[in-house]
Amino acid sequence: MPLHPRRPRSGRLLAGIFVALLLFVFVGLAVYHFRRLDLSQVDVDLVRELANQKLGEQVSKSTDWPQWRGPNRDGVSTETDILTDWPAGGPKVLWEAKVGEGFSSVAVVKGRVFTIFQDGDNESVVSWDAKSGNEIWRYSYPCAYKNSYGNGPRSTPSVDGDFVYTVGATGIMHCLRAFTVNPNGELVWAKNLLQEFAAPMPQWGVAFSPLIEGNHIYIMPGGPAGNSLAALDKTTGAILWKNLEDPAGYSSPIAATFQDQRQIVFFTGTRLVGAHPDTGSELWHYDWPTSYYCNVATPVIVQDYVFLSSGYARGCAMLKIDKIGGQWKPSFVYRHRRIMKTQFSSCVRSKDHLFGFDDVNLTCMNFHTGEVQWEKQGFDIGSVLLVNNHLIIYGANGLLALAEANPREYVEKSRFQFSAQKRACWSVPVVSNGQLYVRDQAKLVCFDVKAGK
Repeated sequence: MPLHPRRPRSGRLLAGIFVALLLFVFVGLAVYHFRRLDLSQVDVDLVRELANQKLGEQVSKSTDWPQWRGPNRDGVSTETDILTDWPAGGPKVLWEAKVGEGFSSVAVVKGRVFTIFQDGDNESVVSWDAKSGNEIWRYSYPCAYKNSYGNGPRSTPSVDGDFVYTVGATGIMHCLRAFTVNPNGELVWAKNLLQEFAAPMPQWGVAFSPLIEGNHIYIMPGGPAGNSLAALDKTTGAILWKNLEDPAGYSSPIAATFQDQRQIVFFTGTRLVGAHPDTGSELWHYDWPTSYYCNVATPVIVQDYVFLSSGYARGCAMLKIDKIGGQWKPSFVYRHRRIMKTQFSSCVRSKDHLFGFDDVNLTCMNFHTGEVQWEKQGFDIGSVLLVNNHLIIYGANGLLALAEANPREYVEKSRFQFSAQKRACWSVPVVSNGQLYVRDQAKLVCFDVKAGK
């Protein structure tokens, strides 16, 4: 008989499992703490500098909404005579129009409303009378875009002067007469962008909304060999310049002035680029790769600062754009991997705070520091519009709500179920001339939100 009996095999097995678990936990904690170093990074000096900046608000006397995200491409309506409370069931409906599939928002100019949607086997650009909702004209062309995440066009029309410019889901671009009374619309010129720029079809369709400044239309076809970004002559559609080789993202270009230099900022599939408006030459860039080239949200630009954000665990960053020794240089003020991961909607700024969707959480964060002030669930992924110090929130679950643009806490004033089309309500609401426009995949509804009635 042995002096020391053997330990049962089951005991040795349990001891081995325990040691393995300890090792697993130790390695996991080490990896977590190592990765955590990259989850949040702050340049203390630049944060302090930004905190001391007096950031002005956009001023616009226009009550029209001529393009994606409004007159300043910032998702902010400057109208003040707007209801700050809604009756049960929502504001009064002025009119309703039938639409098809797609995620395009609307443009509203000179009493006309414009959008684009899937219309059977066609894409159709349609114009309605803003007061009555009567259809004025419809321009249709063959295009039946199908996608597992939603069919139809994604881009919002841009209206400039007497013309409206549209880009369909397959990159077919049109210039049409905006204020014609011809029921079939009137074509000025058309282009197939993917064909002309030898660009591949993006996985979720062409989504950028064209930007017009002066005689230029800025676009992002995403072709190789110098065909990524381009400017067209707005009168003829002729190419004025093209440059770079970035894959296309799903964001829309935006114009900005940094230290007296006008620039066009493109959020491509892999980075943020500042380009010269006349030549397309790259002035600066900031790498921002994401899964599936999925940079979607439009950057928020205030003075010399650019806020950008993306989903798929990419997070957000605040950049300062400097010119040092004759060279442009973007520097991060802060960047966070777990904050404001906007999947498709863009943030809006109210004074010193940003409001937007961090994945499915409506979030308020401090513009200067990147610190989260509050979060609110219940809308799924959604969109947000700022008007009269209030947020109009449109959830992908069809909820439409009105809340204070309150940086201290979420204060909801009203809500109702606008649509039963779950996870299909991705179009951004628009307020123009006291009217609120909201759409899903079947209808466009115009509400009366003018105060004092």
